[in-house]
Amino acid sequence: MISVNQRLAISQGRADGVNRQVWMIAGEGSVFLILLFVGFWRIRRNIRRELRFAGMQRTFLLAVTHELKTPVAAVKLLLETMYSREMSVEQSRKMIADALKETNRLEGLTGNILLATRLDQEKDQASTSPVPLSQLLTSEATRFSNLYKGLRSFDLCIEPDIEMQGEQELLRAVCFNLLENAVKYTPKEGTIEVTLKRTQSAAELVISDTGCGIPDEEKARIFEKFYRPGNEQTRKHKGTGLGLYIVLSAVRLHHGSVRVADNAPSGSIFTVQLPLNYATH
Repeated sequence: MISVNQRLAISQGRADGVNRQVWMIAGEGSVFLILLFVGFWRIRRNIRRELRFAGMQRTFLLAVTHELKTPVAAVKLLLETMYSREMSVEQSRKMIADALKETNRLEGLTGNILLATRLDQEKDQASTSPVPLSQLLTSEATRFSNLYKGLRSFDLCIEPDIEMQGEQELLRAVCFNLLENAVKYTPKEGTIEVTLKRTQSAAELVISDTGCGIPDEEKARIFEKFYRPGNEQTRKHKGTGLGLYIVLSAVRLHHGSVRVADNAPSGSIFTVQLPLNYATH
């Protein structure tokens, strides 16, 4: 016969066992719910990221279409005008200068698209050969200075004979896009300062403008692919959102760095540090 105490012990043991099972099921259910919540959160985050990127791509395609059509139409109009009218030498020179500005824009746009595609595919390192950086920057800065003579003031302070190991095409793209960005956001009769100097084992390139500047909340995103500051509906400046992305990608391939700061009283300062022999870093 089982005593009353034994029966109570058995009942208590069964109750404890049931409680343990309940707590085990509750614990497993809680873990499952937490994992389910984390999974939904990650899926939602990824979907929002993809939707945002898809929206940026659509904006990019619209911008590219507009950017391609505008200089082509402008050059066509200028050539037709020169062909159909008698003009003075001064008038002809002005129209040729305007046509060169548009072809410069077109060249930069197509070059950026091709280069961005290449940078997406080759993310390891750039090729290495001696690059006359001082000469390259002087050439690009002089070209912009001539194209925008009377519209922008260029102040050049380029230390001569700075040479580095790197890929000339990528370094030229860095110079071109930073200069184009400065020209784009600098108002008429504004000043663009271009400085290049040697600092120990690196070359320091600084390009500053006197434009509207970049809000602090935008600074962290301006180097993203397709990103363009401001509201898409009210934006005044043209562009595709590739220029600064190419700058950052090309600089990183050379194991360098790029940063942006405010200029006083207005504008932006872009500073690029490039190791003179990045292959050894």
